[in-house]
Amino acid sequence: MQNKLLYFLLLLSTTIWAQNQPVAIGNWRIHLNYQNVKQLAEVKNKIYCASTNGLYYYDKENRVTERLSPINGFSGYNVDAIHTVEDKDLLIIAYTGGDIEFVKNNTVTLNEDIKRKIIIGDKKINHINSVGDFAYFSTSFGLLEYNLVKNEFRNSYLNIGPNGTQVEILSSAVLNDSIFVTTKIGILKGSLNPSINLSDYNNWFVSKTASIRSTYIASFNNNLYSEIDSSLYIYKQGQWSLYETGNNLIVTNINVFHNKLLIGVFGKHIITEDNQSIKTYNTVNVLNYCILDKDNDYWHASPQYGLVSMGSAGSYSFYPNGPRSKDNFNFINADGKLYCSAGAFSSTTYAPEFNSNRFYTFDNFNWQNSESSPLTDNMFDFTYMATNKANGNLFIGTHGKGLIQLQNGTPIKVYDETNSPMQKRGGAFCIVSGLAIDKGNNLWVSNFDIDSALLQLSNKGAWTRYKLPLKQLGPMTIDSRNNKWIITPRSAPSNGILFFSDKGTITQNDDISILLNANKGSGSLPSNSITALAFTKDGELLVGTDQGYGRIRSPNNILNGGNFDFERIIVSVEVGTNLGGYLLGSEYINCITLDGADRRWIGTNNGAWLLAEDGETILQHFTIDNSPLLSNNVISIGILESTGEVFFGTDKGIISYKSNALNESKDLSKIVIYPNPVKPDFDGEIAITGLASNTLVKITDINGQLVYQTTSNGGMATWNCRTFDGTRPATGVYLAFCINSDGTQTGMGKILFIK
Repeated sequence: MQNKLLYFLLLLSTTIWAQNQPVAIGNWRIHLNYQNVKQLAEVKNKIYCASTNGLYYYDKENRVTERLSPINGFSGYNVDAIHTVEDKDLLIIAYTGGDIEFVKNNTVTLNEDIKRKIIIGDKKINHINSVGDFAYFSTSFGLLEYNLVKNEFRNSYLNIGPNGTQVEILSSAVLNDSIFVTTKIGILKGSLNPSINLSDYNNWFVSKTASIRSTYIASFNNNLYSEIDSSLYIYKQGQWSLYETGNNLIVTNINVFHNKLLIGVFGKHIITEDNQSIKTYNTVNVLNYCILDKDNDYWHASPQYGLVSMGSAGSYSFYPNGPRSKDNFNFINADGKLYCSAGAFSSTTYAPEFNSNRFYTFDNFNWQNSESSPLTDNMFDFTYMATNKANGNLFIGTHGKGLIQLQNGTPIKVYDETNSPMQKRGGAFCIVSGLAIDKGNNLWVSNFDIDSALLQLSNKGAWTRYKLPLKQLGPMTIDSRNNKWIITPRSAPSNGILFFSDKGTITQNDDISILLNANKGSGSLPSNSITALAFTKDGELLVGTDQGYGRIRSPNNILNGGNFDFERIIVSVEVGTNLGGYLLGSEYINCITLDGADRRWIGTNNGAWLLAEDGETILQHFTIDNSPLLSNNVISIGILESTGEVFFGTDKGIISYKSNALNESKDLSKIVIYPNPVKPDFDGEIAITGLASNTLVKITDINGQLVYQTTSNGGMATWNCRTFDGTRPATGVYLAFCINSDGTQTGMGKILFIK
């Protein structure tokens, strides 16, 4: 009876404690837009969808979508082609770059032969076709034959164009004893008789010429069906003839599904033909691809709505939640959410890119894209952001249309040359090139390339203009004494870092401006191309450049005559020797973000780096080779303050990683522990949050015996599910006693462990 009661209590606790818990430490999450789906494939009860940004499936039985990526065992994100071998329940995935995966019964087998193949040009796989035990890969460099039984490439047919030239193969089909391939010159035909050498271009013949190209082809009911120069043709009894009236048809795909021929025609319909040669038409205006599933239901891939079902009850779309686009520029926390601006501009000319994706927000569960607003619908290139935590106002600068003020995510006002001292650059674009909030909750604005390029909008709504020695001002950061440190863009004639102090007075006669550059005693910067600035809790100024990373230990010395030169950080490159090198000395630094433990997250063109609080120890270096990172070009880094999750904005989109640090809490009254309960299959790190910095955490069993002890990173401590001797704790309730660094505050949390 006692055992049954304990089991019931464990189940009850599991139900109550496990709801809506944050992501586990060390886990990754993808944040991509999956709405533009290119191709579809069906395996059992799942519809697989290859979008422009990634792969996912829709489970028809459970009615859920699931992202597929390196996070859960797949090889990549960008898919060129997918195909189902129906009689084998086998899914074939061809990735951009040449990786091929064979997925069967939840087992993924990777083939890297094409990826490793040395060829001139790209390795795009345009189409996959299967016949019996063989799959044919139509590629940018030829046709490849794969043995599905032996799991190996058997033949490759290259340079089969006229006079042995290389020709791109767009698709293939087998009819009787011949194989047909579509190309830009038309349809080529070759015999599959084992005595014929198809590697010899002399054994390939033109079956049907094309003026522009022939893209799609399929074999059905002893006939061939193909698109040739935007018209549909049928090959019957050795002759080509028009299959469907009309020209200028935009054919999306020609395939056979469950013994029926399907032809998708963009802007018109889906044509279906059965084995009795009876044709039916299903009207659908916009589609990229279409399939017929085993239940005789139609599905199509939409460029805007993901996977779309077509049934008698209506059409429904399915795709994972994500931001509007892959674009990202800057992150900031406001309204309890993480905001991401999606604009851009030229790094050389500072001209706008006219990106209209505006911004999106993430609340730890879902992305919400900025809604249409009369104030912002004609605006573009949303870039730098700053938030006034006193009143909740968020300001977003644009690269051409001025400044937007938001309240709870809703635009309430636009400032530009018509209602503020801001001006247009050369009379063309009103560019906000930097924003920051000072200690008095005043907003400071860089108005690029005009006289009096620095402006202040007071917390009472009054504007003040400041004329500095330079007109081309960029992003800025403000120190604890309200001094402004402003990056001068790389396109500026005198670039570096501009220091500005108004000395806290209204009068501008006592203002101080000092330019830091490469000269010793004037900053000693390794490069005048400054890319990022950030202040640590101790007041050090971290500086990123196009030639590495470093710091200014005592930036306040700039006003008292002391040393304020840039310092490179030297680290050992070989243990036990005096050999050293500059930390990140050759890296192009894109951004610097500090987490709740004052650790440095640094985005570079060579991945993302995490440096310890000392600024010298490398804790992590994420790249595409050792992590699910989307790209090594990390443009921006943001941290969701409520959870400590780190968001990496790359040129290919956003992905996040659950770190083990968090902003500190003022007291220990709201301790949260997760995952909780700890289930038998969990072997990661347990997070204990709601702590002050450097909080001592002691884990004991219910009898008070100490099993583990640690100190928090900012507001979070972690436990690796092991006792001091390395064993996993027995089933039961454990207590986490928390004591802040000076012993003035204590707190306690409970952890249910199920072994």
